[in-house]
Amino acid sequence: MPGHPTANFEHALKLHDLIECHDCVFLLTDSRESRWLPTVIASVLDKVAITAALGFDTYMVMRHGRQSNKNSSKLGCYFCNDVTAPGNSMLDRTLDQQCTVTRPGVSYIASSLAVEIYISLLQHNVGASANPDEESVLGIIPHSVRGFLSHYNQITPATTASGHCIACSDLVKEEYVKNRNDFLKKVFESNTYLEDLTGLTEIHKLAESIEIVELSDEEESV
Repeated sequence: MPGHPTANFEHALKLHDLIECHDCVFLLTDSRESRWLPTVIASVLDKVAITAALGFDTYMVMRHGRQSNKNSSKLGCYFCNDVTAPGNSMLDRTLDQQCTVTRPGVSYIASSLAVEIYISLLQHNVGASANPDEESVLGIIPHSVRGFLSHYNQITPATTASGHCIACSDLVKEEYVKNRNDFLKKVFESNTYLEDLTGLTEIHKLAESIEIVELSDEEESV
């Protein structure tokens, strides 16, 4: 995992083989960095991937975009909206700051929605390439579902894939395919390697260099 140095890549190879021989991957792990490698592999192999992430009283269920979607812009993956690479999110954090402590029903709601999204994809005439605004015999198939138990409501936003994504962008997938072990070693040992590779570092520098000028209607013109 990013931020977790290791010299043993056998588990990564095993994970690749497992994803390759299955039709769908459900990412139900409890940290951001633990979802990164399965997301990369699923994107490389063009497999269906569905993430379920939990907060104390919130949940997010998302189906990752696939390369085979020819009808419109590719949908984003779990990491497409991120502007930083994942690190060791479990370092110096108590249990209540992780996904470990949640309200009793959150995990059941999220896992149920993940299964329902997959079942709906199976019933659609274009399968996992379905757009979020297209209906199957079971109704719509949202790109993501975000729920909030504090208000007992949920929303279904959809986002397109990012060319700077640290998991599903072409730059990341090419490095994984060509130099898997060396690539993974760099990712696991450096918190900034993925940002440098995908161009996020340059975006950060550009954002910092932008000068913001505050204007007020009360100021007198010169």
